[in-house]
Amino acid sequence: MPDNPIKPDDAVKMDDAAAPDDPARVDDPAKVEPPAYHYLEDLPGGGLVDVANIHHREAKQLFVGAEAAKAEGREEEANLLLDLAIAREETAKEFDKAAKGEIGDPVVAEILDWQEDLSENYVPFTSDYVAPVDDTPPPPPKELTLKDKCLNWVAWVGGLIDR
Repeated sequence: MPDNPIKPDDAVKMDDAAAPDDPARVDDPAKVEPPAYHYLEDLPGGGLVDVANIHHREAKQLFVGAEAAKAEGREEEANLLLDLAIAREETAKEFDKAAKGEIGDPVVAEILDWQEDLSENYVPFTSDYVAPVDDTPPPPPKELTLKDKCLNWVAWVGGLIDR
């Protein structure tokens, strides 16, 4: 068993060495240690910088793919990849602006724009299906009362007697 340079008695002596009124001495370790996690809202830019970096990387990959396709003679594919790369780079710039606080969150803005378009062009639902009139189901059977059950039983027994 290896020798531990700090003995339990030493630890007690170190704790006793700090004054009880000392603000540096804190009994709760959560107050001393930094949190192990953080929320995106706590970060500057609210995590939008990370999203912008992802879009920048994707745009770069699309640009490289477009150059490779153009070098191999696939012009149509190269043009499509180039268009996608440009659109992705524009999206990354929007997220960069949002992270700096120049504009609002682009995702929220896009959703709100979509909702406005939807409310302006709203068409209420109308069903084209009309149920045929003659295919209506039969009415459910009437619940028999005790009197009806007794009358049915008497008629059944009477039918047996007549035979």
